[in-house]
Amino acid sequence: MAVTIRDVAKRAGVSLGTVSRYLNGYKLREENRIKVEKAIQELGFKQNIIAKGLKSNRSMTIGVVIDDFTNIFYTSIVTAIERTVEKENYSIILCDYEGDTEKLEQKLSFLRNRFVDGLILFSNNVHLGIMDEYIGEGIPIVIVNEDIPDFNTDKVLVDNVGASFRAVERFIHSNHTKIAIINGPRSSWVSQQRFEGYRQALEAYNLPVESRWIKYGNFTTVGGYLAAKEFLEGPDIPTALYVTNYYMTLGAVMAIHELNVRVPQQLSLIGFDYFELSDVIKPSLTVIEQPTSKMGEIAGNLILKRIKGDYAGYPEVHKLHTRMVIRDSVRIIS
Repeated sequence: MAVTIRDVAKRAGVSLGTVSRYLNGYKLREENRIKVEKAIQELGFKQNIIAKGLKSNRSMTIGVVIDDFTNIFYTSIVTAIERTVEKENYSIILCDYEGDTEKLEQKLSFLRNRFVDGLILFSNNVHLGIMDEYIGEGIPIVIVNEDIPDFNTDKVLVDNVGASFRAVERFIHSNHTKIAIINGPRSSWVSQQRFEGYRQALEAYNLPVESRWIKYGNFTTVGGYLAAKEFLEGPDIPTALYVTNYYMTLGAVMAIHELNVRVPQQLSLIGFDYFELSDVIKPSLTVIEQPTSKMGEIAGNLILKRIKGDYAGYPEVHKLHTRMVIRDSVRIIS
C-alpha cells in the first residue's frame, strides 16, 4: 500500500497541515522540517507530480486581518506592512472582521485554506483555538496593537501606559486637577493600558482617581461625542479632557463645537493619534502620535523573518514609544 501524507504526519508527530505545507514548498520551523524530512525518508514517501507543481508555482502571500477597513490607524500600518513585504515579492490578503469574534475565526479559516505563508493579526484580545493551530502547522503569527497576554507569539505593540501618563502629566504641569478621560471599551487591552497610564499619573501627583471623570466611548466618533456632551452638560465640568483615540477625539470636538465651549479657555484638550484632520481643528490640538509606519515595518520584517525559518529570539515583543505633538489646546491655569 502506498504511503500517504497522513502516514508521514503520524510518524513525524506533526499535523497533516504541517506535512502539506512542507510538500507545497512552505517554510516550516526547523524542528518540524527535520521531523517531516526524517519521516519521509524512513517511510519512503514519494511526492506526486501535483504536489511538485504546487511547490514550484505557489503564490507567496501573507494574511493581514484587521478590525475595520475604515479605520485610518489600521490602514496606515497595513500600508507600511505591504510596502515592506513587497520587497521580498510577497503580497498580502487583507481581511476585515468588524469586531466580530465569530467572523474573525471564519477569516482565519479562510486564510489557512488559502495556504498563506504567515499571518499578521490586529487582534481583538481574544485567544482562539485556530491561532494555536496556525502555530502548530508552522504558520507564523505576528500580533499588532492589541495584545493577547496568554498567546505566545511575536507582537508589535505601543507603550500605551507611558503615552497616557505623559498626556495627563501635561495637564497636571499646567495646574489642572479636574482631569477627565474618555476611554475605549473596558474589554480592550489597549483601553486598559491607556487607563492605567491615566491612573498612574494622577496617583503619582497625589490626585484622586474619581469615577465622575471617567467615561467610555467605545473607540467610535459617536461614543466620543456622547461622552463629551455628558461631561460638558453636567453640573461639574472638567477643566481638562484626555480622549484616548482618534475617532473619539473627533466626536469630542463635535460636542465641544455644538455646545460653544472654548478650547483651551474653558476646556483643555489632548487627543490620541495624529492624522490630517488634526491639523484642520482650531485651535490646533495637542495629540499623542503613534509610530504607525514603524509598527508596519517591524511587523512586516518580523513575519518575513519567521517565514524564512529564522526563529532567533522567538517570541519577540516590540513595545514602541509614542510622541506628543504639543500645540495650542492646553491652557496653563495661573
